[in-house]
Amino acid sequence: MAKMTQEMKDLIGSQQAFVATASPDGTPSIGAKGSTKVVDDEHIVFFELAGGRTWENLQKNPKVAIAVVDRSTMQGYRFVGEAELITEGQLYEEAKQLGEMLKVPVPPRAAVKIKVDEIYNLGAGGMKVD
Repeated sequence: MAKMTQEMKDLIGSQQAFVATASPDGTPSIGAKGSTKVVDDEHIVFFELAGGRTWENLQKNPKVAIAVVDRSTMQGYRFVGEAELITEGQLYEEAKQLGEMLKVPVPPRAAVKIKVDEIYNLGAGGMKVD
């Protein structure tokens, strides 16, 4: 079980996150997710508003990686875990509010909550953080 430090949480809160998924046959996909935020020491969430490739992949393969890097310092982290697709409750309501604010014409697909299992330091050659 991996726990995020305050430094990691601050980075997620201040920088662009990129979410990587894969189809069941292993075809990779990566996309920027501007709604990414920390839930607690062990969970990250983003809102799947459009329902594109990321959404398709997560329905069949819940494995996900999220990379966040501060380009000014070239420091960052990769968070690896499994996604839970949430379609009701507080996190989903936050997704709906964001969709309305952005004038997305359809309701969000889900709030995607990731249980962080592993963390890698991208500024230290990708070494795993204990």
